[in-house]
Amino acid sequence: MPANVRHRARIAALQALYEADLTDHGLDHVLEQRRAEEALPAEAADFFERMVRGVWEHRDQLDAMIEVAAPHWPIYQMPAIDKAILRMAIWELRLNTQDPAPAKAVINEAVELAKHFGAENSGRFINGVLGSVIT
Repeated sequence: MPANVRHRARIAALQALYEADLTDHGLDHVLEQRRAEEALPAEAADFFERMVRGVWEHRDQLDAMIEVAAPHWPIYQMPAIDKAILRMAIWELRLNTQDPAPAKAVINEAVELAKHFGAENSGRFINGVLGSVIT
């Protein structure tokens, strides 16, 4: 899948996970709504859904990994967008067995998402946490 298409799928996944985490909207409703708003090619749509479902199903395990990698920043105090980006990236790095991307690409993408959607220091924070996760 081309990088720009995978990028669009990751943005859609970030938006879906952020919404599911902060609202009472059910995951199926969020997925359906996001699919309707995003015209993703079939392969990207499959990746999007696999990522969202994988992250959502394993969020407790992913949060535990984040807490180990960022012990001075409790998960409950973390900005929701940073938490969603970290969950997605760690899912890709550790749990995605189908169509995995290189670790460097996953980290670079997560940092770019953090710079675009997060706060001023989100990119550096994401990079540091993910660096701890892959070592």
